[in-house]
Amino acid sequence: MKEKILAATREHAKTLADFQKRLGRYSGSQIQSGSLLADAQGVASTWFDSVKAPLESSEIRPDLIADATAAFDKILRLSKIKPRKGTLLAELSGAIKVYKEIIHSVETASIDSSQALSITPFIEGLQGDETAYLDEAQRCLTVDGLRACVVLGWCAAISRVHRKIEAIGFDRFSEATREMHAKTTGRFKPFRKQFTIESRSELQTVFDTDLLWVLEYLELIDNNQHQRLRHCFELRNNSAHPGLAPIKGPNLYSFYSDISEIILKNEKFALDTT
Repeated sequence: MKEKILAATREHAKTLADFQKRLGRYSGSQIQSGSLLADAQGVASTWFDSVKAPLESSEIRPDLIADATAAFDKILRLSKIKPRKGTLLAELSGAIKVYKEIIHSVETASIDSSQALSITPFIEGLQGDETAYLDEAQRCLTVDGLRACVVLGWCAAISRVHRKIEAIGFDRFSEATREMHAKTTGRFKPFRKQFTIESRSELQTVFDTDLLWVLEYLELIDNNQHQRLRHCFELRNNSAHPGLAPIKGPNLYSFYSDISEIILKNEKFALDTT
């Protein structure tokens, strides 16, 4: 496991340094190049998709991981606009600096190479109906059932979403879809569906991708969280259908980190159990 973490962090650090050099050669003061912005998004997304979760499951100092996460979050946000070259270079320098500390920590850490996969850090402390799905998901890992673990994790997340919508009120959910359908400008213009939901059974017929749009409209999640959950949903689909794309530990940890932080442990999705 240590060798895999080292390989992933070193490769990502090299990609980050190479991108910094490319950006340094850019002549303008404001980044107008679409390819540079796409590469900025790519190096930031790699941290969240492939590197962060394995580090979190090891003995690496949490403050270093938090510092790197903050830096890559800023880079990801800057990649979606046309930032000043100096601003983006400064964020890259900060990420590279903390990365050197992370790699040194991995090199000197004692990481059990036979450590089994576990989603416990992402689900500990959770209560409610979703724990049945999550307990079963953890048991899947004892037989290397990563695909099943992902599918059950998504079941838990959508279960919490359904219960939150029920708490808000099916009428409010239905009204939100009508308001979105009526939009002729702005972000929600592409949403062309309307629902009249009166029970949880009827809510179960709404596609998960449509649920994510309504959650954003109701301000339970923002645009970035919407996109991250959409990525989780795609991983769930990859896990549930035949294909050549492998599901490995980093994919699993990234998935559970997102559904935990964005839904299961998010105060906006908390339920009144009194």
